[in-house]
Amino acid sequence: MKTLFPMTDFISQLLPGVGEMANIHPLLVHFPIALFVAFLAMDFAGWLFAKKGLRAAAAWMLYLGTLGTCATVVTGFWAAGKVPHDEVVHDIMLRHRNYGLAILSFGIVLSIWRALADTLFSRFGQFLQFLFALVMVGTMTLGADLGGLMVYKYGVGTKVACPPQEPHPSGTADAEGEEFSSLEEHHHETGTETPPCGEDPVSAEHIHAHHTH
Repeated sequence: MKTLFPMTDFISQLLPGVGEMANIHPLLVHFPIALFVAFLAMDFAGWLFAKKGLRAAAAWMLYLGTLGTCATVVTGFWAAGKVPHDEVVHDIMLRHRNYGLAILSFGIVLSIWRALADTLFSRFGQFLQFLFALVMVGTMTLGADLGGLMVYKYGVGTKVACPPQEPHPSGTADAEGEEFSSLEEHHHETGTETPPCGEDPVSAEHIHAHHTH
């Protein structure tokens, strides 16, 4: 699998995990997640205790989280056209994309709303902002879960684990062996070949060039 950073002499030694990444999308998703969750908690505390300082700090987390979401969505579209995946994963990817666009919309609307809040909205209006933010974070949780599903169940953007070289001492396959056997059975049932160890778990023939439909 082609890595994002070809400067292996430097990147792979300093940050070997980053050097093996196929795209930068997984690296960026953590920032809006952390910022939006921190925003939600701090904003609620600021509203509950009527602390303008907490709400001001929360507002900056919201703005930065929205900018981070923009970068995450853009790189997500780029990553979707690069990583090999089948039809099952493609359906999950479309749902993941829709959640991402919804989160970005929530962030933009809430950021504009928040910029006007101090002069146009009452304490009750601030509480409505919190409820809106709660829906945004809930949507983000669902979208992040689908991203994890693609990676940890279907291995999107990763390299397949090598099968065990020797049988398990108990005479049964270990966890890795069972996972690899399931992968072999999947490819046998679908008529595809099991990729060599270290290659992408899904054939490159299943790359979808159009991910906006």
